[in-house]
Amino acid sequence: IVALFVFSIGFRYLPLSLLERLFYSRFIFWGVAVFLFFYAVKVEKQPLLIWEKKNSDASFFIIAVFVLYLISFACGIVSAIPRLLGFHESDAVIKLVRKILTGHDGLIIFMSLTAGVTEEIILRGYIMTRLALLIRNPYLAVIVSAVLFSALHYSFQSLQEFIFAFLIGAVFGLFYLKYRNIKILIVVHFLVDLISLELATHLLKK
Repeated sequence: IVALFVFSIGFRYLPLSLLERLFYSRFIFWGVAVFLFFYAVKVEKQPLLIWEKKNSDASFFIIAVFVLYLISFACGIVSAIPRLLGFHESDAVIKLVRKILTGHDGLIIFMSLTAGVTEEIILRGYIMTRLALLIRNPYLAVIVSAVLFSALHYSFQSLQEFIFAFLIGAVFGLFYLKYRNIKILIVVHFLVDLISLELATHLLKK
């Protein structure tokens, strides 16, 4: 997680356009995920995902994806409460990212896929499970991983984004704690990012 922060900050000082930074910085997440895989296998001598997945059929998968997406939508509404109560924050970074991504559907898909796969593997699959073993309190591990997930979104400089990421992190963490199915979380995370970015950029065109 420290590597993600360090490299993300370092990318700001490279002579690249914002669009190029958005693209190349995604490989940091893939690199960390691959590193954790080899670290788990070679050093820890155990699988990357130490929680064995509980059996579930196709209907459970579909229903879980649908319900988690609806909960994610509700989290978005809750995260907007400070704004509705009059709290003013800058949307400059978010608006700039949306403007840069407009017309780049391929990059949006790549970024959404990267977030869905790598962030779930790193935050839920690896960090949360190891924290649960270390502090012997799985619910505290869920909260800590949600805080770290929220912190990963610091670059947006948005309280609403922080709250949304924390709520999503907590919901996803609780789901993983109960059902141990990382694939469902990856799919939902991918859909949340993809749909929100596609809607935002296409609305911006208008």
